Order: sequence, then C-alpha cells, then structure tokens
Amino acid sequence: MASFTPGHLHPDNYPSASYAQAASGSGSGAKDKKKVGKVPSPQQVASAVAPPVKKGPPSLPGAQRPFFAAHQSPAPHPDAPSILATFPDIAAHVLRESNCVLPLGFSATVNLRGAISLTVTDKATPAASYAPYFDSLIRALNQSFLVGENPSCTLVLAPTAFQLAIHGLLLRLLPQDEEELFPYITQAILNDKATPVLSARYLNPDRDSRGSKHATSLVVTVDPQHVSTLTSRVFILSQKRKVELAFSASRTSQCRNCWRYGHAHRRCPATHPTCPICALHHTRASHRYQNPTCPRSGNNKRVPSCCPTSPTHCCNCGNDHPATFKECPARPSPNSPSRPASTVLPGQDPMDMAVDGGPTPFTPPARASPTEVDLITPR
Repeated sequence: MASFTPGHLHPDNYPSASYAQAASGSGSGAKDKKKVGKVPSPQQVASAVAPPVKKGPPSLPGAQRPFFAAHQSPAPHPDAPSILATFPDIAAHVLRESNCVLPLGFSATVNLRGAISLTVTDKATPAASYAPYFDSLIRALNQSFLVGENPSCTLVLAPTAFQLAIHGLLLRLLPQDEEELFPYITQAILNDKATPVLSARYLNPDRDSRGSKHATSLVVTVDPQHVSTLTSRVFILSQKRKVELAFSASRTSQCRNCWRYGHAHRRCPATHPTCPICALHHTRASHRYQNPTCPRSGNNKRVPSCCPTSPTHCCNCGNDHPATFKECPARPSPNSPSRPASTVLPGQDPMDMAVDGGPTPFTPPARASPTEVDLITPR
C-alpha cells in the first residue's frame, strides 16, 4: 500500500519561498492576501441594510412661531415671573383638553408693556396652526393670573413683515402728497422686481424738514420671502438705489450691545460691548468675578451682586443695579407722547422683545403711520 500523506502536511500546499521573501511579504501568500477584499465591519453592514434616514420638515423662520396677547392698557404685568414659569404648561393643558394634535411645547416671554407671548418650540410648526385655540388660551390666561381691570386682549400672530429703507431718492421727483406715495413706489418696484409692497412712507415723517433736503429715503414693508430680492438692488427713477433693513425703535428700546436706550442693537454706534451687570467692557454672557470663594459661584457663571465686593453698576444712571432694572431713573417713560411705541420686526430674538416696546400687529395700510425708524442716513 502506498504511503498516504495528510493534505495539510503535503509539500505541494506550501509554495517555496525564501525567508527574506516571507519576512518582506513579497511571497505568493502575500499576493493572495492582496486579492482578498477587506471584511466589512458590523457598522458598515448595518448601514448598508438599514433604510435611508428621512429628513424632517425644514425649520421655519423664527418670526412664524410666536403669538402674543397685549394688555388693553400697556403696563408691566405684576405676575410676570409666574407667567414665565407656568403659562407654557397651562397652554399645553388647554390644548390637550381640546384634543389638539399639534406639538405642546412653548416658551413664554413678558415684555415691559405687559405683552405676553408664546413661541412654539417645535421649529417646523407655525404659530398660525394654533389659531383655532386662541380664544381658549386667552380665557385660561386671564383666569389663571391677576388681571383686575386690565385683562389681556385676544391672542394674535406675531408680525412677519420686514421694513426696508430705500435711500437716495430725489425729493422733487417723488409725490409730495403722501397719499400718492404708496401707489407710486409700489408700481416702480413691481416694474423692476415684480415684488409687491405692503406699505410705503417717508423715513422722515416731517414734511417741512424734508423740504429742505435734496434727496430722501423711503421705508417700504414687504413679506419675508421678498427681502433678499429687494436688498440686492432696486432701480427707481432710472438709477440703482441702495436698500437695507430698517429696525424700529422707541424711547424705551434698549440696545443689547451698549444697553443704552433709544436704538436697536443692530444700529449700535458703540465699538465694544458693555456688560449690563457691572458696566465693564465685556458681554453679559462672559460676566464673571475673579473670586474662587464666591458664595454664589459668581466666578463660574454670571450672577449679579454675588459678593459684597462686586456690586452691580448701571451704565445708564450709575446706581447699584443692573442696566435692565425696570425702575432705573434713566429709563424713559414708555407712555411718553414725544415718541411712538416701537414695532418689533421679524428677526428679533426673545430678548429684544423683552426689552423693546413689544410686538404690534401689522396691518398693511396704504400709508403706514409715522413710526420712527432707528436708521441714520447722511441725508
């Protein structure tokens, strides 16, 4: 019987290679290794088998998610802290009892004029979806908090229109009658950009003051989707005109950069920030005290008057309180007749709404009221 050699010991199964070839990986075994593909990892296998992840709906602009209720007589609300803490949950309870299938998450703000606003936290749900429940929500609001003879009015959607300033228009070529300004400028913008205008007015409402100028600026109101179209450029009276966003302000509008009154932070002339807690040149978020033994951890987070050696300091009046103190003697009266109330424009964040005059419903008239715009022009 011929001798039998097991397969794993047969010399034909092992190609001849020198020790140097084996060490350098240049033998036939190494070539065979290169031909074999890499084994996929479990994560790669799972990603290949799993269905593609569907993207959710796009986020809405911030101006489309809040709705608010103003007071019949604007005044600070005595229960503002309680409203901030509990009204979102009250609103969710009312909606749940009404079998509402919309998201129930909200954040609340109360401004200095007592206007109470709710913002939908779900970035894909517009505030307009909750309009059928506005009556129930305002009823729950007035029943849950002390209102006396000054209840909150009905809930309305926040304004979504933008104001744009158009500069360098020759005054002698524009209609002198402001009633004719709206149809004139509307037709001019439609001809050039095919963009509708909701309202139009002179930046300077004083006709006698405008009469001494050679050129002037107009303020037009448009829907948000048309802002980028007009801010690129617009031809009016056969010339290219500069267009930019205009931000409304009132006597009580408080800048979030310098914390002075009377202008919006987007038009702040200061070149450096001012802290509203200590009045030094840093932002509110970076406010810290260099005291590792601070009893209220003011060295780790912003805390007003955390230590006896670190009192607050107001940049407006110089007293020992934050610049946001409602009873600051330097704060202008919100009911002063010398300057109308501010209109909060889209794009302002909740902190702007808390320190400015509060949101005002927008109605597109033929000629807008002469609300002052915080916009400085050389004309």
